Amino acid sequence: MGSAARREGSFSREFSSLLSRGCLSTSRIDMDALEDYVCPLATSELILLPVTGLECVGDRLLAGEGPDVLVYSLDFGGHLRMIKRVQNLLGHYLIHGFRVRPEPNGDFDLEAMVAVFGSKGLRVVKISWGQGHFRELWRSGLWNMSDWIWDARWLEGNIALALGHNSVVLYDPIVGCILQEVPCTDRCTLSSACLIGDAWKELTIVAGAVSNQLLVWYPATALADNKPVAPDRRISGHVGIIFSMSYLESKGLLATASEDRSVRIWKVGDLRVPGGRVQNIGHCFGHSARVWQVKLLENYLISAGEDCVCLVWSHEGEILQAFRGHQGRGIRAIAAHERQAWVITGGDDSGIRLWHLVRRGYRGLGVSALCFKSRSRPGTLKAVTLAGSWRLLAVTDTGALYLYDVEVKCWEQLLEDKHFQSYCLLEAAPGPEGFGLCAMANGEGCVKIVPINTPTAAVDQTLFPGKVHSLSWALRGYEELLLLASGPGGVVACLEISAAPSGKAIFVKERCRYLLPPSKQRWHTCSAFLPPGDFLVCGDRRGSVLLFPSRPGRDGAYYQLFVRDGQLQPVLRQKSCRGMNWLAGLRIVPDGSMVILGFHANEFVVWSPRSHEKLHIVNCGGGHRSWAFSDTEAAMAFAYLKDGDVMLYRALGGCTRPHVILREGLHGREITCVKRVGTITLGPEYGVPSFMQPDDLEPGSEGPDLTDIVITCSEDTTVCVLALPTTTGSAHALTAVCNHISSVRAVAVWGIGTPGGPQDPQPGLTAYVVSAGGRAEMHCFSIMVTPEPSTPSRLACHVMHLSSHRLDDYWDRQRNRHRMVKADPETRYMSLAVCELDQPSLGPLVAAACSDGAVRLFLLQDSGRILQLLAETFHHKRCVLKVHSFTHEAPNQRRRLLLCSAATDGNLAFWDLTTVLDHGSTVLEPPVDPGLPYRLGTPSLTLQAHSCGINSLHTLPTREGHHLVASGSEDGSLHVFVLAVEMLELEEAVGEGGLVPQLRVLEEYCVPCAHAAHVTGLKILSPSIMVSASIDQRLTFWRLGHGEPTFMNSTVYHVPDVADMDCWPVSPEFGHRCALGGQGLEVYNWYD
Repeated sequence: MGSAARREGSFSREFSSLLSRGCLSTSRIDMDALEDYVCPLATSELILLPVTGLECVGDRLLAGEGPDVLVYSLDFGGHLRMIKRVQNLLGHYLIHGFRVRPEPNGDFDLEAMVAVFGSKGLRVVKISWGQGHFRELWRSGLWNMSDWIWDARWLEGNIALALGHNSVVLYDPIVGCILQEVPCTDRCTLSSACLIGDAWKELTIVAGAVSNQLLVWYPATALADNKPVAPDRRISGHVGIIFSMSYLESKGLLATASEDRSVRIWKVGDLRVPGGRVQNIGHCFGHSARVWQVKLLENYLISAGEDCVCLVWSHEGEILQAFRGHQGRGIRAIAAHERQAWVITGGDDSGIRLWHLVRRGYRGLGVSALCFKSRSRPGTLKAVTLAGSWRLLAVTDTGALYLYDVEVKCWEQLLEDKHFQSYCLLEAAPGPEGFGLCAMANGEGCVKIVPINTPTAAVDQTLFPGKVHSLSWALRGYEELLLLASGPGGVVACLEISAAPSGKAIFVKERCRYLLPPSKQRWHTCSAFLPPGDFLVCGDRRGSVLLFPSRPGRDGAYYQLFVRDGQLQPVLRQKSCRGMNWLAGLRIVPDGSMVILGFHANEFVVWSPRSHEKLHIVNCGGGHRSWAFSDTEAAMAFAYLKDGDVMLYRALGGCTRPHVILREGLHGREITCVKRVGTITLGPEYGVPSFMQPDDLEPGSEGPDLTDIVITCSEDTTVCVLALPTTTGSAHALTAVCNHISSVRAVAVWGIGTPGGPQDPQPGLTAYVVSAGGRAEMHCFSIMVTPEPSTPSRLACHVMHLSSHRLDDYWDRQRNRHRMVKADPETRYMSLAVCELDQPSLGPLVAAACSDGAVRLFLLQDSGRILQLLAETFHHKRCVLKVHSFTHEAPNQRRRLLLCSAATDGNLAFWDLTTVLDHGSTVLEPPVDPGLPYRLGTPSLTLQAHSCGINSLHTLPTREGHHLVASGSEDGSLHVFVLAVEMLELEEAVGEGGLVPQLRVLEEYCVPCAHAAHVTGLKILSPSIMVSASIDQRLTFWRLGHGEPTFMNSTVYHVPDVADMDCWPVSPEFGHRCALGGQGLEVYNWYD
């Protein structure tokens, strides 16, 4: 019952890891130099990897993440939380499955014996978790099999294993030896397998061969040990590799999931009996990509795949539910708790989600016509709106207003007014169920306010001499109800609506009028009051926001804005789900979260930015029609007009999704950059909760109450701010920035401080951040992290977007662009470095390594609100991979700013930015054409460090006033040299004599076989220690200062394809921390 997808690439990674061991063993080690030196030993404290294994054991959930096991309590009578992380249980293997030994009484509330397997590794552990305390009672050794393990099954105290080349092994977990091994005559490579039976004599294996067939055979029929057994049956049907299978013994059903994007259901009867008949009773298509996992339950079939969707099917092949929310490359693991009707999914985004199964016939899932057309109801429907989730209002071209009660299921005419015949607007007042007000407006400037329960008490008010263009209701505070109406000339009338104590009369009073700025269609589209009601905010037809906190539009984005001193400032631009470009509105639902309403092609979508899922999808035909939306704790309703009738979609429970996020996902794709911002110290009043029991903590592991703030960016176009407490071994996503339109490859941080500034420091952390990536796009924003006791991390992060820049937009603004060569729109920013200048009037410089062969300098001014391109150079003439800035300080000399760039040809170039920016300097050449950036002249020093691309670069000043420079290459080599900066007097300088630096290499060393693959992370911790990371999944320490760098020790980490690394000292008690980002995130710590 394994999945080949979960192993995708794992074999090659482990093979490269073995190669790296052999490679490192050839490194020359100076034992005499190390005999008196204590080598740092890195230990893993946090892993965020794809969840590849899930299993429900009673009211506990076991989750496999890399080699670690996460144990969750699913007892809703207590707390839904993680109770234990068992680290490195499976060594260097990834966990792919759990098998619990059956107990005679079926009770797993106190303890259980669990077999954990993955790749070629197997380990058995006996655990106790009574009363919420986790204890490990016994653990076997880690057994390394000769082949891949696809499935495991307990057989009377022993374990049967289905191996990768169609053989079965019977293993004794106590002694640790193989009792019997039986191969099949068809020794093909398997992509999945399923073991059936409770004893060796009846053991059956269903093997998924790479020939797209199912092979059924019986190991116990072997005449002698190691004698091959021929397949009893061959089942064909799929046209792709079979990744997973599940057998339901009670109904004799077998389900298979395949690369062909389908799920098949087979009627096989009792597979333990040879020669049975096989019938394909279901061919289910519902996934848009490969299907990784399938699981049969008594009443349902669960499947999950590469499209990040978990589908619930009936046994007849009907889709009953669809669970969406995971991001990235797919859902890798599923589990089910049938007694509680739960489905648990684990994804590539490291997230774990629990979903509730809904029985068939669940009320309200679907669209129904309300049958308005009737001889007693003449006219054509013109507008529709919802008054709560169980009452609907509609108006016709005869001026008649109708009410539909969902509970009574009948139409009732409230009134008819001929003045509202040809043109009529209709809006219901917000509020709880049965609030009872609606407003109508016509083309003659008249507004009618109608009490729904007593329509005879309607009040007419003539506001304008012409057409009323739009209507909207707004609540000021909790009780004051206002109606805004837009008329000719951009005039917006504000009406105050109040009711008599009896409720049988209403009073309308014009409060004031507003004037909208000129535009083609000069009327407002939405309105609200900012608490406590001092500001009215609205949006208009031209896309402007007039003191409005969030603005939806047709670009698929919504904005958060901030009112400061009566001025509106944009804070953050966020994107909705992919493809939903028409955003129609934002709503705050009863649980306090926000949902986005919009149209995606011909569907109406309710999308949750918090859980990244479409809560409701209604096939309504598109948004170019009258529609209304309402959400309460009881139900969600969406009404629209179609084919002359009113269509209503209702869902009980509203927009509060009946599922639980056990763990938030991080990124849906690879992490490309990791950058530590700073550390926050939380006092005892902000104690961070730990999932570990006090008696489980090792001595000295308590550590200080410090939380590191780390920024990660990813191929999924997001930038994430993480909190990493030193005491809990957990990670909390504080916020995600979704401004980029393509992958984010680099991030840089500067201006780190505290809220309130140096004059009035307050708890927390502030910083400026620049992110850049694909499509030559760069964004600048500020973050402020402050203590917040109500959040799980005890922290809150506020983001304010400051500025952005795109080379494409810059080119479009040039006047004589027909004479210029247009910048490549596919240019990618590969790396960023912030260069902080001495002049307070000038902001920092941002250096960018570009894929088009340029090194570009951007100038940030006005605290990051102005971002402009200053200079560029095409010195490298090929893709520039890295840039790194550093400063040179010497006694009685000016502080100098230096920049180093590295390209795909292995060349390093050093630039003296201080001389470049000096007034009157000839290094910065004027542009060829006006409007173009300056040209950066010749570098101060060039050096051929490697024979191929440089993926990592770092510098560190020495006590002698020199600089250590280290670089890592794609060929696995390291290059370390000592750089001297000597100041020479320039006699011919204009005015008084100036000093120009001359860069010179004093010492130079190379380690040609430092790693077995690309070196993607490098950090010089001190003049004597350097640490490097590579795609070969090794974190290696090197000793410096004694000639050639010498190998100290190495640790294998579990994150594949590491793209970046950052290291920093935390405290004397905690030592150093290191974050590695690739296809996941892993954090190590060590002591000097």
